[in-house]
Amino acid sequence: MNKGLILSIIAGFTTLSGLLFTFNIKSNKNIDKYLTISLSMSFIMLILISLLDLFPESLKILQNKPFLDVFLYIMVNYTIIYIFLKISHKMSKNKVEKGKLYFLGVISMISLLLHNIPEGIISCITTNYNLNLGLKITTSIIIHNIPEGILIALPIYFSTKSRKRASIYVFIAAIGEPLGAFFSLFLLKNKINDVSYIGYIFISVALLMILIAVEEIFPKIKDKNKKYITVGLSIGLIIFLINKLII
Repeated sequence: MNKGLILSIIAGFTTLSGLLFTFNIKSNKNIDKYLTISLSMSFIMLILISLLDLFPESLKILQNKPFLDVFLYIMVNYTIIYIFLKISHKMSKNKVEKGKLYFLGVISMISLLLHNIPEGIISCITTNYNLNLGLKITTSIIIHNIPEGILIALPIYFSTKSRKRASIYVFIAAIGEPLGAFFSLFLLKNKINDVSYIGYIFISVALLMILIAVEEIFPKIKDKNKKYITVGLSIGLIIFLINKLII
């Protein structure tokens, strides 16, 4: 089997590990604590991976491209992703079915599914282009996929009391990575050997990560307990630094 596809499948399904953590929480009173910590972890890691890994690598790959081309690509991508997230955020304010907690999980599932598809594309293409770089990107994806799984599972599970529904929603988000990998192998195969194409993919994923962190995660943690935010940020930073040292 294709090595890029294998790593993408592994990265995607680490999202399911969030279920194990969620199902072991005994009381609703711990929801806010663990959600704040996991969101804070995800926030700092999305920002750091984007700014310190993906953007520098993309600029190095695209250094011979005209500045205007790269700038326009960034602006168009930013606008499309921003509009999507604003629509998602507006949907999450509707108090229907199971209420705000349920819709936090639903919107998180939709956002992270669309977030995982380009991640699958980039991890597959990058691995097949450069195994070491692919391992680094995939490791970063695996690490932040765990709190992403918690972000979906916690609100779904505690609003519906259904392990089955929580599992289905996390699974839907998890398949985004393999879907992206299949997409890159069968629909983008003629572009895989184009180095500049990888650079543009890096930019797209970096923008998606930053906007999810700033537009979706930050508003949910800014008014929470500062102690839990600090714990989450610290854990995320430590994991990121370990990842940088190992890979």
